[in-house]
Amino acid sequence: MPYQFDPSSHRYRDTETGRFVKVADVTKLIDAEVNRLEVRLKGHARLLAQNKIDIPEFQTRMAQSLKESHLRNAAVGAGGTNQLTPTHYGKVGAQLKKQYKYLHGFGQDLADGKLTPEQAIRRAGSYAKSAKTSFFESEFTSRGKYGFYAKRLLDAQSRHCASCISYQRLAWTLIQNVIPPGVDCECGGRCRCRLVFRKV
Repeated sequence: MPYQFDPSSHRYRDTETGRFVKVADVTKLIDAEVNRLEVRLKGHARLLAQNKIDIPEFQTRMAQSLKESHLRNAAVGAGGTNQLTPTHYGKVGAQLKKQYKYLHGFGQDLADGKLTPEQAIRRAGSYAKSAKTSFFESEFTSRGKYGFYAKRLLDAQSRHCASCISYQRLAWTLIQNVIPPGVDCECGGRCRCRLVFRKV
């Protein structure tokens, strides 16, 4: 992408125009990565359904695809791969640990014959949205170093879990005291909470 990261504002600039890239455009990049991941994960499940790979190989491929996508989204949130620190990697690792635990249960259900091929493909694809959480966590980690404040707002057009309602912040709050979307809530990667940032 023809973008360059500006650490002081924690935003990307278009290298051709010099203007800040719209938040919506960065969001589109993350959503596109999630969509590509969903295609890959469903592809692994289709190979399993066709008996071209076994369950352990399926789990290995799922885990690898998840890891790669989480890291790509984390890099966007941090301002590039070179901006990733051990703290960023630790947060990604924590998210992946959750997904690997779910993946273990997925493998058990497959081994026990509890899922039809169609159900397995849908379930595999559902893991993709988790990658969005690593973007938010990474962005929060980086902005926290520069003294940013944030508001966490509910999307009026969406249904929200009880946790998200309790996490809402209408006043400017030090970012360390705001929970990133998709973290510790029932929505997970489907979270539709909205964020706004500023330095105070």
